[in-house]
Amino acid sequence: MEFQIKLDRTDSVKLSQQITRTIREAILTRQLKAGNKLPPTRDLAQRLQVSRMVVVEAYECLAADGYIETIPGSGTFITSRIKPSQNVAEHFSEPKRRTDILPDKPVSINFRPGLPALDLFPRQVWKKSLSKALCHTDNDLLGYGPVEGLPRLRQLIANYVARSRGLPVAAEQVIITVGAAQAFDLLIRSLFPIDNIAVENPGSEPVFRLINLGGIKALPIPVDENGLCVEKLMLVKNPPKLVHVMPSHQYPTGWTMSLERRLDLLNWANEHEAYIIEDDYDSEFRFDRQPPIALAAIDSIQRVVYVGTFSKTMFPGLRLGFCILPEKLIPRVLDLKWFSDRCVPIICQLAMADWLESGLFERHIHKMRSVYAQRREALIEALNKNFYNNYQMSGVPAGVHSLVNFSIQKSEDQLINLALENGIRVYPASLCHFKKEEITLPGIIFGYGHLKPEQIYQGVDKLAKAWLS
Repeated sequence: MEFQIKLDRTDSVKLSQQITRTIREAILTRQLKAGNKLPPTRDLAQRLQVSRMVVVEAYECLAADGYIETIPGSGTFITSRIKPSQNVAEHFSEPKRRTDILPDKPVSINFRPGLPALDLFPRQVWKKSLSKALCHTDNDLLGYGPVEGLPRLRQLIANYVARSRGLPVAAEQVIITVGAAQAFDLLIRSLFPIDNIAVENPGSEPVFRLINLGGIKALPIPVDENGLCVEKLMLVKNPPKLVHVMPSHQYPTGWTMSLERRLDLLNWANEHEAYIIEDDYDSEFRFDRQPPIALAAIDSIQRVVYVGTFSKTMFPGLRLGFCILPEKLIPRVLDLKWFSDRCVPIICQLAMADWLESGLFERHIHKMRSVYAQRREALIEALNKNFYNNYQMSGVPAGVHSLVNFSIQKSEDQLINLALENGIRVYPASLCHFKKEEITLPGIIFGYGHLKPEQIYQGVDKLAKAWLS
């Protein structure tokens, strides 16, 4: 089938990503329809004057996201499973804008989820950026900064999410926050009064607590290997005005939301005039391939609020995050934020801008992606060695945690207590469920990002001796 693919060889975006983006947009806008055959990789490579591997990489990415499928002996086709949203724009363009509690018992190994490798963070490099921000910045910038964040940092974040998440936005949409938690809180308060909020089940326990603190009812919607079960959401009699999802790497299951579910969720949100919080807490760390583009990237109806954080990519103590808002929500959120914190610390914003602008941030991510992939492999090796077929790990290869269910004759509470008696702290999956009765097998959430491989091996060895005896 003939369709136009224009490559910009001066663009920082890889050629394979440009091909992927063009074909994806053609599918979503019905220029390419279900059953249409794509050119063979060799033919398309010759036409575009690129290496065949460039086209192969693009096709593999599209296939992994569910847009195309290869039929042996016949060719590559647009999948018939895709139901394009009625509201996807014909092209993406910038819209017009204006402006813990410490443990009571010390342990030798702590499999705490969510912690990055703090020992590998380049402190001296960060110190130089902080010093530069403090000593070489105009006095005006050290006063009360803009509540929405420094323009320079907002523009650099807009550039970054366009490059890494396929999400082209105007800098005016980007609001700098004190971590992701503040973004959730501001959004919920900006939509008051609301009766209920739909959440993934299992899902993020801190989000459950935040909703309850606001006196709002949380509606648990089940998830499976394809993400949020949107068909269950459609059955809710009093449709919520807000839905919290983690489509790129669901917590704690680790699964990725399928394209069909993403489109169904956008259509549902449009029909019910609801908003979607896209919690993209660690999408940078996908080990087998590039992560799927952000849900917000295929939202042309201004229904998705994209929330990002630097807690996993940098360090949690930085307390720096951001949200990308639909135009309609910006004034109310900024009013609330002014009274919430006035502005995020300026020196940290300047230092973060320096990292983004210089390339230090993306080089650090590249290094840590390799580290976390190795640590995940160490966890799998240790589990295979000690538990054989008595465990099941869910999710795609990504992030700094894994959910593991065990087929052993012990309850979740017994596993936790036996681990503590042996100097190991592990974390129950039941915290992420609304009801313990939903759990069929005891589950443990292993955080491995902050642990060296030898600590992982030692910890799992001790767990096996305690749990299998």
